[in-house]
Amino acid sequence: MQPVRIAMIGCGGASSFHARTLLSLEGTQIVALVDTSPASLERMRQSNPQLVDVPDFATTEELYNAVELDAVQIITPHSLHHPQVSEAIGHGVHVLCEKPLAISTEDARDIATKAEAAGVIVTVSYQRRLDPAYTFMRQAIEAGELGEIQTVAILNGQAWRKGTEGSWRQEPALSGGGMLMDSGSHHAESLLSLAGRPVVSVSALVDNIGLPIDINSTTTVGFEGGVQGQLTVIGDLPTTWIENVTVSGTKGILRYETEPQHPWRTGRVMQYKDGGITQPLELPGVRSMDPAWLAAIRGESPNPSPPEVGVRVAELTEAIYQSAREGRTVHLQPAAA
Repeated sequence: MQPVRIAMIGCGGASSFHARTLLSLEGTQIVALVDTSPASLERMRQSNPQLVDVPDFATTEELYNAVELDAVQIITPHSLHHPQVSEAIGHGVHVLCEKPLAISTEDARDIATKAEAAGVIVTVSYQRRLDPAYTFMRQAIEAGELGEIQTVAILNGQAWRKGTEGSWRQEPALSGGGMLMDSGSHHAESLLSLAGRPVVSVSALVDNIGLPIDINSTTTVGFEGGVQGQLTVIGDLPTTWIENVTVSGTKGILRYETEPQHPWRTGRVMQYKDGGITQPLELPGVRSMDPAWLAAIRGESPNPSPPEVGVRVAELTEAIYQSAREGRTVHLQPAAA
């Protein structure tokens, strides 16, 4: 098996995590690093000593002129995703892009169109699509164990305001938004995935707390068929992290909860059905998008998070911002089949 030759575009903290995962997998080779910051490149090499002799570049133009590639991972400020993903597609290489795919629906759709035309894999790194707890919940919903779904509610909180102070994440020109556009994007995707149907209406409240980007938001989402959704994103949480999900149907309920004291520990799932409560311990799925992306590149499995997923998240995110800005419910037209 020929190794998949990968360049890391953006070498910040999240990129180092992806690099460690890739270096642990057979059949992959990181052949280049791209970042404008020498300090970020140095930290990447310190965290991953196997990369000490890998060449680095300040621009993607230099990268594509110098190195033969099969794929890139793009882990850069949000507003750079559209031009950098488009550039990669133009060079015929596969892409894993950190969330969000783009900061506008128009740009996300443009990426989806280009990827399809070029026949390359573009994967958006929404890892909850593979996470064991979320996989279990989706499978239970699809199997009809909850009956007809009535409501899906997700609450996510993070000490995001404090943790991102002074970074590009609080600069609108680079981030495209605040907590909702950043960590909240994962939970917007989860809401859409668990509901499993198109959005028809969005009503939102957003609080910037005097900053140029959103910090806290609460959104009511109407889905086709009458299903109701609730997405609460708290960016000024006094502890590290909290993540709670409730899915209620006519025959049962699913709950997912994390403990704020142990934010990165896998949360627990509780299922209420037939008058009883169960807590499944053997959950399906994995916690990393990287192996699934590589399997899609090799043709071994479907793309786990294709560009269309990013388009739907962009549509919802834009509608949330619009609703809050205009003080009204935004009505969406479901895409034609």
